[in-house]
Amino acid sequence: MPLGRFLAAALRHPAIVGAIAPSSRCLAAELVRRADARPGQLVVEVGSGTGPMTRALAAADPAFPRFAVEALPEMAAATRRAVPGVEVVEGSAADLPRFLAERGLGPIDRIVSGLPFAAWPDGLQREVLDGILAAMAADGRLVTFTYAISPLVPAGRRFRRLLERSFARVTTSPTVWANLPPAFVYVCDGPIAPQ
Repeated sequence: MPLGRFLAAALRHPAIVGAIAPSSRCLAAELVRRADARPGQLVVEVGSGTGPMTRALAAADPAFPRFAVEALPEMAAATRRAVPGVEVVEGSAADLPRFLAERGLGPIDRIVSGLPFAAWPDGLQREVLDGILAAMAADGRLVTFTYAISPLVPAGRRFRRLLERSFARVTTSPTVWANLPPAFVYVCDGPIAPQ
């Protein structure tokens, strides 16, 4: 998707896109590296956007991701064009349990997320994270990113606290400076089932 069309989508749907530019190759590579997915694991992407993480996952293993989820039809179409062999489901990550059931798949081992959690209000953060948690294997891992300024804003701090209540262990990567804006990755292990 050309940058102009990406920006137009971001202006039309700022809370859904949550970015001013697609994620860089460096950030996508860091997410895939931190996911540490192994052959045979069920890997799903949420918030595929224009497909940078989808491309990086498919380059790591043609079986990754098993499917990708994207809420905006124009972004889903961009991911389909970028990585034609990957199924892209249009919908919310909150519905991951239903998407798994429809495909006869078990719990997810690795979730790679491009969702703009830190731009969302509390209720939406919780709703989507609850869907993710309900779909994960007990030893599953979520990798997601946020912008380097996120810890400075209330929604970003609230999201970090939510992650810490939702996973047994949450760590962060060093800042990926080769991204607009710079970002870092949360690595979340040991999902705690939603109450």
